[in-house]
Amino acid sequence: MWDRHEWQARGECWLWCGRDDVEVTWIGPVRSSGMHASLYACRACLYELDQRVLETNIRQDTGTLPMNRGPVQSRV
Repeated sequence: MWDRHEWQARGECWLWCGRDDVEVTWIGPVRSSGMHASLYACRACLYELDQRVLETNIRQDTGTLPMNRGPVQSRV
C-alpha cells in the first residue's frame, strides 16, 4: 500500500493528528470556502483513512449502509 505514495521527509499532516515535522504524502487537492490547497497525510492518518474507505465500501457491498440517503432537512 505504501509503495504507491511519494513520501516527503518533513511536513504537516492535515488530517486527524495535525502533527508537524513528520513524514507525509500528498493525497489530493482539497477545496474549502472557494479556495484550494494540497492535502497531506502522515502514515498513521492515511492508514485510518484507508480503513474508513474500506469499511464504507464493505458496508455498501453488504447493504448495511444506506446507498441514497437524500438531503438532510432542517427542523428550524
